[in-house]
Amino acid sequence: MAEQDSFVVSKRLVVINSASSLLARIVNMTVLLWMYQYLLKRISPEEFAVLPVVSALMVFAPLFFSFFTGGISRYVVEAYAKGDRDRVTTIVSSIFPLLAAMAVVFLALGLLFAVNIEKVLNIAPGMVIPARVMMALLVVNFFIQMLVIPFATGFHVRQRYVELNLLGIARDVFRIMLQLVFLLGIGPQVVWVVVATVVAETIFSAVMVRRSLALVPELRLRSGAYDWGQARRLLNFGLWTTLGRLGAVMSTNAATILLNLYGSAVDVTSYYLGATFYRQINSTVALATQPLQPVLTAMHALEDRQRLRATVFRGGRYAMWVTLVVAVPLVIYANDFIALYLGGAYSQAGMVTILFMLILPFTQPTALLAMTAMAKEQVKVFFLPAFLFQLAGLVLMFASLTLTDTGAIGVALSLTVSVVGSQILYYWPLCLTMTDARMSDFRDQVLVPGVLPAAAGMVVWGGLRLLRAPDTWSSLIGFGAAGALVYAIVLFGFCLNPGERADLRKVFGRLLGRNSGT
Repeated sequence: MAEQDSFVVSKRLVVINSASSLLARIVNMTVLLWMYQYLLKRISPEEFAVLPVVSALMVFAPLFFSFFTGGISRYVVEAYAKGDRDRVTTIVSSIFPLLAAMAVVFLALGLLFAVNIEKVLNIAPGMVIPARVMMALLVVNFFIQMLVIPFATGFHVRQRYVELNLLGIARDVFRIMLQLVFLLGIGPQVVWVVVATVVAETIFSAVMVRRSLALVPELRLRSGAYDWGQARRLLNFGLWTTLGRLGAVMSTNAATILLNLYGSAVDVTSYYLGATFYRQINSTVALATQPLQPVLTAMHALEDRQRLRATVFRGGRYAMWVTLVVAVPLVIYANDFIALYLGGAYSQAGMVTILFMLILPFTQPTALLAMTAMAKEQVKVFFLPAFLFQLAGLVLMFASLTLTDTGAIGVALSLTVSVVGSQILYYWPLCLTMTDARMSDFRDQVLVPGVLPAAAGMVVWGGLRLLRAPDTWSSLIGFGAAGALVYAIVLFGFCLNPGERADLRKVFGRLLGRNSGT
C-alpha cells in the first residue's frame, strides 16, 4: 500500500499550482483583451466573427473522443492508488486502437467539412478561404491532441500539476509571442490567432507526452495486452461523460452557431466578447482544481468519506471566493467596461457579460461535484441530467432567436435560466447526497462564507457606481480596487476557518522569516 502515500494532498503544491494558474490566466486574459480590441478596431465584424464560429465548432470535437477518453485518467489513477501498475499498460493498450480509429474518421470528416464550411455556415464571401484554412488547422491540431491523451496522464498519476501548469504557461507565452509577431509584423488578420494557437499546441503536446512517459513508463502499448473487458468499462464510463460534454458544449458554444445562422455578425461578436470572462473564469477554476481529481479518486478508493466531503466543501468555498471577486464588479461595471473597451458598437456585450456572471454564484459552490461523480463512478447521475438541463437551455436559446429579436442577450438569458435552475433544483441536492451531508452543512461551510466577501464588496462597488459612472480606465480600476480591498478584509477577517487561519499564519511566518534572513 505504499503507493497510496503518493495521493496525500499537498496544500503547498495545490497553492503553487493555483497561483501559477491564476498568473497564467491574468497574462493570457490581458493579451486576449488587447488582441480582441486591436482586431475589432482594424477589421470588419464579419471577419472577426469567423473566429468565434470556428472556435465554437471545434468545441464539439471532443465529442468524437470523450466516449473513448473520458475514463482513462480516472482508471489509471485508481490502478496506481491500488498498486496495480500492469493494469496501466492494459488500459492504454485496450483503448488506444479504438481511439486511433475514431481519430482517423474525425480527421477525414473534419477536413471535408473545412473545405465546404461556407455551404453550412454563414461566411462572408471574402472570408471563405481564411475560414477553410482556420478550420483545417484546428482539425489537424485536435487530431494530434486526441492521439496523445492516453500517453499524457503521467502528470495526473504523479500529481505533477505544477510542472504541467508551467508547461502550459510556457505554451501560452509562446503562443502570445507568435500572435504579436504575426499581428504586428505581418498585419491584422484573424487567421493569425489560429495559426499561433496550432503551432503552440502541437509543440506543447510533443513535450508533454515525452515528459509524461518519463514519469510513468507504464503508459505504453504492449502487444497482446488488449482487454475488451477493460475497454468496455472505459467506454461505459465515457458514454456518460460524453453526454456531459455535449451538454456543456450546447450550453455555451452552440449559441454561437445559432447566432451565426439566425443573427448577425455583431450578435456573434457581442456574445463571444460577453462570454469571454465566463470562459476564462471557468477554465481558471478547472486548472486550479485539477490536482484534486486523483486525490478525490484515491479518497473514494480508500473509503475516506469524511476527507472527501471536507475537500468538496472547501473547493466550493474557495471557488466562490476566487470567482466572485471578478464576477460581482463585472455585473456592476460591465456596461462601463464595454463602453471604454469598444465604444457603442457592441453594447449588447455588456448585458451578455452580466448574465454570464450571474451564473457563477450558483455553479461554483459545487465546483468539485463533477470530479466527485467521476471519482465515485457515479457519472450517470451527474452527466445525464446535465445533458437534459442543457438541452432545455438550447431549446430556450432557439426559441429566443426565432420568436423574439433579443439576439445575443436573449440567448445569454436562456442559458442563465437553465443553468441556475439546474443547480438549485438538482445539483445542490446531488452534492449533499454524494458527500453524505446536510443542507445546513452546505449552507454554513460553503454558501455563507463564500458569499459574505462578495456582499461586502458589492456595497462598495455599487455605492461608487451610484455616485459616479467610471468614464476612464483609471477610475474604473480605482473603483475595482476599492471594492476588492473590502472584499479581502472581510474574507481574511471573518470567513476563514481555524485551519485556514493556521495555514495562513504559517505562510506569513515563512515569508517574514525569509525576509529577515532566518
